[in-house]
Amino acid sequence: MYAGYVRVRRDQYRLPDGSESGWDVIEIGDTVSVVAFTPDDRVVLFDQYRVGPERVIAELPGGLIDPGEDAVEAGIRELREETGYRPGAVFHAGAEWAAANSRRRKNILIAADCVRVGDPQWETGETGRVREIPAAALLEHLVSGELSDAGAALRGLHAFARAGDVPAPLAGLRSSVRTLLAPWTA
Repeated sequence: MYAGYVRVRRDQYRLPDGSESGWDVIEIGDTVSVVAFTPDDRVVLFDQYRVGPERVIAELPGGLIDPGEDAVEAGIRELREETGYRPGAVFHAGAEWAAANSRRRKNILIAADCVRVGDPQWETGETGRVREIPAAALLEHLVSGELSDAGAALRGLHAFARAGDVPAPLAGLRSSVRTLLAPWTA
């Protein structure tokens, strides 16, 4: 039906009762978002204009996974390109479907010890403002409904908090995330 940055196709399905139904299916590559914690207990955000809401949104760094990349490689690359930060360690917290009629998987990384190593390296048409918020304000920001990957981020934080063994560089952050989540899960 449409093939631009996003491809939309129309599929016909035969339902169990024998009737037919048409559905629009959205095709776009998989994405990754990074919940990036700094060593001083802050979270990195990327404020950028979004065409859907028609305004600037304070989002988690992230973007499309390039062909041949895995989610971790893409998340590290996107964090560096959009914010200028590099993580000390990352945890891939899994992925979820973007929507019931979408082929896109939304991956989430939890990143520890993120430090600024240079200026952002924005692509053409990408601009914004990099900033940090206190980690204590993260959950309030996520539940505000004012960013596009909040649900995936909340699920990712819970997966990280429940993870059994994590590498030593992530153990302290996991403890901090458990503390952050505790008042919200009681």
